[in-house]
Amino acid sequence: MRPKTIAFACALVAPLALGQVSTTTTETSTSTQPTTTVTRETTTTTTEEIMRLDSTHLLTVKSFAPGDKIAVQTSPDTNPVTIRLDHAISYVDGSGAPISPSSIQPGSHVRLEFAGSGPDRLVIRIVMVNPK
Repeated sequence: MRPKTIAFACALVAPLALGQVSTTTTETSTSTQPTTTVTRETTTTTTEEIMRLDSTHLLTVKSFAPGDKIAVQTSPDTNPVTIRLDHAISYVDGSGAPISPSSIQPGSHVRLEFAGSGPDRLVIRIVMVNPK
């Protein structure tokens, strides 16, 4: 008797399960309020000392722009370093006598004297060694 009751109950419920209707409602809303985007930019700076120059180094001039900058290197196997010049820079020979900036050409040997430190370091005097 029990199996007949279960079969009868399933027969009654089956049409309801198969004939079920589903309804889906979707709501869309729009906002007229202004939006704000917040961004954050992060910059990481790594400083690596590549060369320490002082007035004891004999340097070879690679390029020179009088009153602006000079590019020098300590030896042929090193990369040139560009350094800013002070606006009141002086140009002298090895004995301290003034020389013309035009006498400093690529290949010339010089010693540089500095003022300041770090990124604000400027060349205040260029000493031409063994002028040609």
